[in-house]
Amino acid sequence: MKTLARILALFLVVPGLALAASDVGKVRQKVGSVARLKVNKDQWDSLKVGSKIYQSDFIRTGIEAILGIQFTDGSTVSIGENAEVEMSSLFETKGKDDASRTFFNIKKGFVDFDVKKLIKESTFQFKTGTATASIRGTSGFVGGEDGAFFASLSTGKFDIQQKDNGPVMPVVAGETMFGTDSLVTMKLASSGKAGFARRVSKVLKETKGDVNKMVQAVKDADAAFQKELAQNNFEVRTASPVNVCKDGLTIEGTYVSTDPKATLEVTVADVYSSGNLVRVADGKSHSFSVKIPVNDGNKLWNESAATIAFKSAGMTDSKTLELNVSKSCPEVNQIAPMVKFLSYDSIACKMNVSVEQMQDDAGILTFSVDGAPEFEEAVTKNELKQRKLTAGEHTYGVFIKDQAGNEASVEKKLGCYPVKRFNIDVYGKKREVLNVPIPPRDVPDKIVRTLQFKIKSPENDPVFLYKVTVKRNGKIILQETLRQIQSLDYQVPLELIRGAQNKFDIEVIHKSGFVARNEKIFEVQ
Repeated sequence: MKTLARILALFLVVPGLALAASDVGKVRQKVGSVARLKVNKDQWDSLKVGSKIYQSDFIRTGIEAILGIQFTDGSTVSIGENAEVEMSSLFETKGKDDASRTFFNIKKGFVDFDVKKLIKESTFQFKTGTATASIRGTSGFVGGEDGAFFASLSTGKFDIQQKDNGPVMPVVAGETMFGTDSLVTMKLASSGKAGFARRVSKVLKETKGDVNKMVQAVKDADAAFQKELAQNNFEVRTASPVNVCKDGLTIEGTYVSTDPKATLEVTVADVYSSGNLVRVADGKSHSFSVKIPVNDGNKLWNESAATIAFKSAGMTDSKTLELNVSKSCPEVNQIAPMVKFLSYDSIACKMNVSVEQMQDDAGILTFSVDGAPEFEEAVTKNELKQRKLTAGEHTYGVFIKDQAGNEASVEKKLGCYPVKRFNIDVYGKKREVLNVPIPPRDVPDKIVRTLQFKIKSPENDPVFLYKVTVKRNGKIILQETLRQIQSLDYQVPLELIRGAQNKFDIEVIHKSGFVARNEKIFEVQ
């Protein structure tokens, strides 16, 4: 809890970490063939559970296909089979007070919807080729093609306008409106129910605009649907949202089916499927229960919804449960984060570090120098981090702890050697002429002197030096590298040659690559 509190505290001072994504919804159910065409694109791509939905997406479904979408405000739509729907605008903000506009252009097929109550001035509309339905917060379905239109409500109210300048006709809960040139409104027990849209769509195609036949066929479809609904339905007892922690996820409910080919399946995105839970198709109520164990190894808990889909006797229905997955649960969040040193530049004094396995998680990243914490920040995704190095050689540590207590760390000794010019001071004159008498015959002619010089390194620290070399007449007489260099003051004993020029070249290479040089000449006469 302490780690989580620190994460939240850092979010407050680093608002850029919580920028909203540009998508407005996600796919929560997909059955059969479904494709999406993005705005300004010319190629269709496939959708899967978890796919993001964007403004102006164009959706196309195949035979017996369904696409269920949940929007960021909690509203849901389910695009039925053989449909073509253009989502011209989705929760597009307009004007003041956060009012928004959502507009679906149903070119073919039908859409089931469950729209949350809208704030004042917001609009949510479905348009077909012949009419437009405007709603403010309700559930039901809208559809139409080839000149026909139908709309139905189980709850709430919406307004139907058959033409752009035509009169507005209200439809309330329990009513279904349908027709071609003229629209009929009927009170039906099946109004707004998932699965009934398919029956109404079929009726309108078969009656081909004959109002009397259409009315009777819709009544018959309502009666038949109610009979089948009584014998083929399901109920989810688990309340949404579901809190997911150490006990995993349990979904329970009941089903009734008379169809030996009926299916009831619980899915979480494309990472978990219960398989068919229908065991008996005898028209009686039976319970089902699915327990999904905690396991982050397959990324299951990166998802935020579970879908329960039921198909029986030609009826298709589904429900979505929101998942409140607690990433602070060690049993849920089993994947530890990772940190890696990628590279460093000793001249520019920068190091590059990667933070991995933090998608859909959050944690605190801490940088330390020589064991002392220097800086910490919140991390909510995989990313690359760059940090400045301190001049000289230091041990750098990177430590991360996520909200479930999983930890990772790495430590490395790195050097920082910015380029700076410096000199070598040689004691005495640059050229010295020595008059040394020749010793007696039985005494060695040995002329000894000391070469003294000081390296004026700006850091005044030998750890910044790479190599010190002294040459006499081109031949190396002293060479030290790295840790051999223990001082900046040198006293090098020399044995000079009489009657010749003794030239000593001094070269010091800094770890930054800068080279300083000087020389000293002794001439013995």
